[in-house]
Amino acid sequence: MASALTNVSLSTFAPTARGDVLARPQVAAARVTFPTAHRGSGALSCRAGGPATPPGISDKMSDSIKEAQETCSEDAASGECAAAWDEVEELSAAASHARDKLKDSDPLENYCKENPETDECRTYDS
Repeated sequence: MASALTNVSLSTFAPTARGDVLARPQVAAARVTFPTAHRGSGALSCRAGGPATPPGISDKMSDSIKEAQETCSEDAASGECAAAWDEVEELSAAASHARDKLKDSDPLENYCKENPETDECRTYDS
């Protein structure tokens, strides 16, 4: 183990009183600031990295929300209004389940289901 560290020096730099040694300049800690015009509104935006809701369900959900809002604009306490929002809730649950299913699926497994004869999908018995 000692032979691995043959050309390594563990000594530290000691300042000297000689005047011919170059002194390191003292630098204050830098602070980065941005002009107000480049800061934006201060709101953070983030994008989800997960799978998106399938377009068919998303379109149905937006349509059912519009229908529920129209139905409830007349009488918010009616049974029709409650049924319309129940439909929105069911579509929202279906969209959530579809996203979970897409998130759990492996692209290689999907590819191998469609193309089992390719080199990437070949399995060997041991």
